[in-house]
Amino acid sequence: MTYRYFLLSLVCLSLVTVAASATSIPEAKPIQELTDVKPTQAVFKDAGRGKPLVLRKQEDLAKYFAKDELEKITAKVDLKNQVVLVFAWRGSGGDRLSYDVLESFPEQIVFRIKPGRTKDLRRHVRLFALRSNVKWSVK
Repeated sequence: MTYRYFLLSLVCLSLVTVAASATSIPEAKPIQELTDVKPTQAVFKDAGRGKPLVLRKQEDLAKYFAKDELEKITAKVDLKNQVVLVFAWRGSGGDRLSYDVLESFPEQIVFRIKPGRTKDLRRHVRLFALRSNVKWSVK
């Protein structure tokens, strides 16, 4: 008889756990790259390889993106909970920008820039949406 009560309580507990996990709201990823969005040429004046633009509001985004591109961003990014980082620079075609997500809460993201060795001058633009509470740095 005791075994039946134990088994019944175990089943009820597992059902409650499953129900609670099904109703929880999924949290946004710490970083998301925005690949199909093109900014205007104004980003090259204000952003750099080691100093990205940090855009937090719709008005900030409107300075650097055309209306149709702005709609793409707002469809993917929740500006209440995320910020947009824009890296834009002119440099070697071999320049590379990468990032690592360090495991902690809130997460820490370290961007690394590896300069290229070729002498061809190219324009580079990389956009990222980061959760607001994520710490980031450029090395």
